[in-house]
Amino acid sequence: MKLNKIESVSIASEVFDQLRVKIISGELKNGERLVEMELAKYLGISRTPVREAIQRLEQEGLVEILPRKHCLVKGITFESINEIILIRSLLEPTAARVAATKITDEQLLKLKSYLEMSEMYFQHGRVDELIKVHDLFHAEIIKTSGLNRLVSILENLHDYIVHFRLSFLSRPHLVERSIKEHFEIYEALCSRDPDRVEKVFIKHLSGIKDYAKVVIEDNALFEQEKNIE
Repeated sequence: MKLNKIESVSIASEVFDQLRVKIISGELKNGERLVEMELAKYLGISRTPVREAIQRLEQEGLVEILPRKHCLVKGITFESINEIILIRSLLEPTAARVAATKITDEQLLKLKSYLEMSEMYFQHGRVDELIKVHDLFHAEIIKTSGLNRLVSILENLHDYIVHFRLSFLSRPHLVERSIKEHFEIYEALCSRDPDRVEKVFIKHLSGIKDYAKVVIEDNALFEQEKNIE
């Protein structure tokens, strides 16, 4: 039986994780070149784990590998945003419906505390903290479903979703709407009525179509600022 060296896989995964975060966050812009040899030299490692990391990034659609040992960053496209919105719209209401039959009083209190923190952070303009509790609210509901494979799929999209929310939750009118809908979800969960929970969750996620608009707007602004520099 032939196995890959563990240290090589570990290094490749670390390189992949670092580059993935930088691309999704916009630190690495669309069209920027990633050169295998240069990355390996900068990181102080061999080219093999860098090559493996870049191949994984291509599989995820974040880069395009070109001849002569370099690739171009593709970043977050309008198509990728819509695909993630579609996945969430299909999976999260299902998770919420199942969670409605399992959620405990203790978990409901935790959700209520997240809502209270959301209002406080919104009033004080603390967007970073608002994003964290927004994530915690959704994560608690999804985790409660106990649908482990579904949870794993949504967790894999987490870095993309955080980037979307940074744009989305920077708009006060969208934040107010989101918090209001979270209260509706909480009240539906308190009723432990799966149909009601699924209905309000579908309504809430229908609003994330606005993500595409605001993320594209922000990405376009970043590109303009980059060109000016």
